[in-house]
Amino acid sequence: MITTRPKFLCFTVILLSTAVSGAWARTRKINGTPENRIAQEVLRTLLASPLGKAMPRLHYRLVLLDELSPNALSQANGTVSITAGLLPIFEGDRGVWAAVIGHELGHVLLAHPRDLPRFQTTLREAYKNAHASGYDHGPARWPDERLGYGLAKPKASKEQEYQADFIGLMLMADAGYQPGYSVILEKRLLFGLGSEPRFVAVFSHHPRLESREERTLRFSDIAMDIFRSRWPDAAKSPGGNLPPYGTIGDWTFEQSGGGGGQIVFHVPFQVQRSAGMKIRVAAFFLDGDLRVRSSEPKYRATDGSLVLNRFLPGAENRAADVTLQVPSRDLITRHHRLRAVVFLMAGSRPLDVVTRHVDVTGIDAGHIQSGN
Repeated sequence: MITTRPKFLCFTVILLSTAVSGAWARTRKINGTPENRIAQEVLRTLLASPLGKAMPRLHYRLVLLDELSPNALSQANGTVSITAGLLPIFEGDRGVWAAVIGHELGHVLLAHPRDLPRFQTTLREAYKNAHASGYDHGPARWPDERLGYGLAKPKASKEQEYQADFIGLMLMADAGYQPGYSVILEKRLLFGLGSEPRFVAVFSHHPRLESREERTLRFSDIAMDIFRSRWPDAAKSPGGNLPPYGTIGDWTFEQSGGGGGQIVFHVPFQVQRSAGMKIRVAAFFLDGDLRVRSSEPKYRATDGSLVLNRFLPGAENRAADVTLQVPSRDLITRHHRLRAVVFLMAGSRPLDVVTRHVDVTGIDAGHIQSGN
C-alpha cells in the first residue's frame, strides 16, 4: 500500500489497509480515460513477464477510483485499486505506474505463501541468466531477502512493505521497466509528503520513505542486471528511457556580514537526463505551519512568502553546488526554530526535496544552527 498527499499541504495522512476494501467497493470507478488504458497495459506487461507468470494464478484486475485521498491498495484476490488522488505523481511515466502496480502485486504474492517458492525459483533463474549473459555489477551475489519471513512478528506491516517493494522491483525489471523508476516514485512521494517525523513513523504501518529508498538501492544493481539482460536497448523497453531524476546532497548554511547581512545556503545536487531543461534549486521556510514572508520584493512569491531561487541549464549528467542567499532579518520570526524546505526541479518535474530545522536563536550573534 502506498500513501501520499498533495505537495506541501498539511493534511492528515490516513493509512488505509485491506480492511477498508469494502468501503472502497462503494466508491465510483473511473473508466474510459487514458490513465485506465495505461494502467491496464502496464498490468498486462508485468504479468506477461516470466516473473509475472510465476505469480499466483488469479483473475487480476486494476481499477481506478474516484477518490481524492491518494492511495493504492491490493487484495488477495488479485484486485489492485488506485485512487484519483495518486494520479498526479505518474506524470505519464509508465515506469512509475509499474512501480506502484508492481508494489501492490508484491502484496498479492505475499498473501499466497504457497506460491512464493515458484516465484523465488524463477527469480534466481533470471538472476543466473543475467550473469551468464555478462550483465553483472561484480561477483555473483544473491540478495538476503527472504520472502514471507517475519510477517507474523511485531512490526510485520513494515516488513511486508519492504518485501512488497523488493518483489515489485524485480517484477518491473523483468517486464522492461528500469529499476530507477522505483526511486523516482519514492522521490515524488517524498516531494509530496515531506519526510514523516520520526515519532509518526514509529506508529505508522509504513516505513519512512528514506528507509524504503535505501532498501530499494540495495537491490537496484541486481534488478538492473536482470533488466539489461532482457532489454539491452532501454529505449525499446516498455518503460523506455528514464525521465529526469536527481538528488539534493547534504546542504549547509552560514551567516555572513557579521550580526546582520545574509544567510547563505550551500546546496549540492546531482541531476541526470535533464538536457534541454531548466534546473531549479529553491527554498522556502515554515514558521510553525505558516510560510515565512519576505520583506524584499526580489525574494517575494506571488502570495508574499519568502522563496529563494537559482536556475541553471540542464545536462545529461550534472553535479553542482549552488548558493542561495536571504537577508538575515527575514528569518527573525516569533519562533526561533524554522523549517527550511529545499527542493530540486527539472522543468516542471519535481526531483527531490529535503526539509531541515533551522535554529535562528543566535542569528544576531552571527551564527545559526541546523538539525534534522
